[in-house]
Amino acid sequence: MGAMLQDARVRFEECHTAWLNECEFAELARTLKALAQEQGVATDPIINELVHFGAEAAFALLTVEMRIVGDARAAKPTPIAQMKPAGPPLVH
Repeated sequence: MGAMLQDARVRFEECHTAWLNECEFAELARTLKALAQEQGVATDPIINELVHFGAEAAFALLTVEMRIVGDARAAKPTPIAQMKPAGPPLVH
């Protein structure tokens, strides 16, 4: 009887650990998705990277994508109407 109780306890602990791992994975996926959306990066490739290669690869891809988006924003010329003067106007 004691052996069956021990087996049941081990199974419960295994199921509980698996459930905690699923919760951790879901929270990590939500965090990555929120970061990607905040930075204007496509979320699907980031989540696919997480699923297939893990968290480290997903964060690395997010970093690369953020650099690409950031470089594209920096390369886009700012319209003159949006430019602000650097200081007071010079009067001659």
